Amino acid sequence: MLNPVRTGFGSPAGIDPLRLFKLPLPMQAEGVRLLFEMGQTSEQVRTRLGLSVRQLRALAEAEGIFSRGGEGIGKDFE
Repeated sequence: MLNPVRTGFGSPAGIDPLRLFKLPLPMQAEGVRLLFEMGQTSEQVRTRLGLSVRQLRALAEAEGIFSRGGEGIGKDFE
């Protein structure tokens, strides 16, 4: 059985579009923002993820809270 090549966290190659788009929308948006934080240009992000300019902009600007079983990721806890 062949193992897929895995890349380390923190490199643009570590964000796989096939896996990213199976995640909830807030997590997809975070993946896009991470690529920008890693120094990728808009064109590089679009190419890596196969998105149009409009789709990329919508994801980069998407806000939301990912929740799982009563916990919230992205919430401000006071």
